[in-house]
Amino acid sequence: MELELRGQSKNTIRNYRYTISNFLKFTNKSPENINEQDIKRYMIHLKNQKNATNRTIHRHLNALRSFFRYQNIDIADKIQLPKLSKPLPKFLTREEIKILLEKTDRLRDKCLIRLLYSTGLRVSELVNLNKNDIKTESIHVISGKGAKDRIVFVDPRTQEMISHYISERNDDNEALFLSTHGERISARTIQWLIKKYSKKAGIEKKVSPHVLRHSFATHMLEGDADIVVIKELLGHSNLATTQIYTHITDERRKKVYAKAHPLSKE
Repeated sequence: MELELRGQSKNTIRNYRYTISNFLKFTNKSPENINEQDIKRYMIHLKNQKNATNRTIHRHLNALRSFFRYQNIDIADKIQLPKLSKPLPKFLTREEIKILLEKTDRLRDKCLIRLLYSTGLRVSELVNLNKNDIKTESIHVISGKGAKDRIVFVDPRTQEMISHYISERNDDNEALFLSTHGERISARTIQWLIKKYSKKAGIEKKVSPHVLRHSFATHMLEGDADIVVIKELLGHSNLATTQIYTHITDERRKKVYAKAHPLSKE
């Protein structure tokens, strides 16, 4: 209930419930009898017996912190874990995006891939779009992630293609994108489609909807877009989350420098 009020996604709520259930089974205690050592033992159990990464352990601890806060028990917040190093987001080059779109031969699929890249939408946000949402060059996105609504923009060509796709449909379903069964398309299907077309395009990177989101942000930054604007378009609550893309462009500049400058070859 508390997580729903905080605007957490259904997937997050499901994962938290799974973690709490497993933890309570592990301790075989009622919440009021659990102590810090029980939580630490569970973290060690995850690491040694389940081969969990530090990132996974952090995720489990966050779930337990939420649970015990709700129970008004102050134990999980006291446990410290090492800081996680954030890997740089993976993204496609402009040329790879071009090839990916060229190899996407179905109108619906081309529309959804272009829309992900054009707007930086999360796949869950794309799935929830309705036909009526695409009326102008902007979309009001109602996000399930922290309830941070925002406005994103669609380029004219993508908007034109989507209008064509909608006009060819012969149904009264309000969903923007439909599956082959005539139902609202699922995130899993979109992930599968992108994987299929990226393989067809000969792209060796692991491509996903989130990689298209990263590509949107990276290319916007490379095009000298203000990072605060990119933050708003992505729906980030914290500028620090968006600033990771500056590290990507810094790395690319270093590679260009190393390749082009004569002194770097000495």
